[in-house]
Amino acid sequence: MNSVKSPLQKSKGLFFVFEGTDGAGTTTQCRLLETKLTERGHEVLCTREPGGTTIGERIRELVLDSRHQEMFVHTELLLYTAARAQHVKEKILPALRAGKIVISDRFTASTIAYQSFGRGIDFSIAENLNRLATGECIPDHTFYLNVSLAESRRRRVEREDPVDRMEGEGNDFQKRVIDGYEQIAQKDNHSRSILDASQGKEALATCVLRDILEYWPHL
Repeated sequence: MNSVKSPLQKSKGLFFVFEGTDGAGTTTQCRLLETKLTERGHEVLCTREPGGTTIGERIRELVLDSRHQEMFVHTELLLYTAARAQHVKEKILPALRAGKIVISDRFTASTIAYQSFGRGIDFSIAENLNRLATGECIPDHTFYLNVSLAESRRRRVEREDPVDRMEGEGNDFQKRVIDGYEQIAQKDNHSRSILDASQGKEALATCVLRDILEYWPHL
């Protein structure tokens, strides 16, 4: 883990983010952490990207709809960051100011992994749009969940859910995203954990809570 703390530690609340490719278990770990922290008496906002707001959820429906194969990569990037801007201003920042713990299923790293590493969009464009959408909103701690391409595919097949537009991309795209996440995690100079997501969900949840309590033992 990295010991550098983020600016948001000056605020009342705490902001935790889970990042990882499809099938890494980010959604499951968000929910498990929400349960554990709620049981400890904390007020928790568990949310997701894209989504989290009425506008964000409508953008999610549009950008993940597998019927929209004609969507231009820059259109996709702008839609994701538009949803994030609404999410930060409407939900995340107000919750943090109110002293809540915010847990988000993905945040800015997903844009770099999917749109820059995956789609090939210039990193400076994605990073500038991320800054525009988030301002000074930086996670207090990011959990990067690592999983292999084969394990990611196996889990997605097991879910038996309809394949969305991003999940339907080929193996080469998914591999670029996974490699992107690994590079992003290694270069992240804020507080973060890099965890093996191939282990069982309860074992992984134990690792998550362990790392949080190492930084914030009062929780």
